[in-house]
Amino acid sequence: MSKKRILLKLTGEIFLDKNGAPTSENVRSVIAQIKKLSDQFQFGIVVGGGNFFRGSQHGTRMGVRSSVGHQIGMLATMMNGLMLKDFIEQDELSAELLCAMPSPEIGKPISQQSIYTSLKKDEILIFTGGTGNPYFTTDTTAILRALQIQADQVWKGTSIDGVYSADPKKDATAKKLETITFKDAIEKQLGIMDLTAYAMAEQHDETIRIFDIFAPDALLHAARDPQFGSTITKGT
Repeated sequence: MSKKRILLKLTGEIFLDKNGAPTSENVRSVIAQIKKLSDQFQFGIVVGGGNFFRGSQHGTRMGVRSSVGHQIGMLATMMNGLMLKDFIEQDELSAELLCAMPSPEIGKPISQQSIYTSLKKDEILIFTGGTGNPYFTTDTTAILRALQIQADQVWKGTSIDGVYSADPKKDATAKKLETITFKDAIEKQLGIMDLTAYAMAEQHDETIRIFDIFAPDALLHAARDPQFGSTITKGT
């Protein structure tokens, strides 16, 4: 039986503890879960870089020009990808690090051929460097890479347990939505992902699931329970 392909979007906060200090505990837990699921699923991973640098946040605060801030943020994803690959290999899994910003000492350039080669070798693909261009978020990158690996679903592991009608950190009346269409997400400007990511996923009929990656055994629950977190689809 062929494996299902999942594009897993990981927040850079996976490398931090509750106090914001660097830790490998969370990411090692994620890798252990991937290992348990490896007989059923093949994963491609897009990892954020917010634990190091966010162009829209840190760059703006420091007065760095926007395009440069985005480039620094893309470099941050490469640092996370390098750590992620090392932890994966320590757990005796095979992974390939692919870089959208050429860096041969770190990983291979992203190409459709290199992606196909890694898929055939049943490797975990780690995509870094964003799209290689400024002004595109890692959410949009995740949809792009999902299309390139022909993923069955996109799983976004974040610090929130699903999609809400409003920002639950700001609005106590916000309600969790089990399912929602891309059209509604765009019209209501639900910011769990950016609008470009929503539009790309809708155009290509890609299903996105949103859940709390820090919840115990989050990936195992996502694999076994379709109701875990929230699901965004094109709808009927």
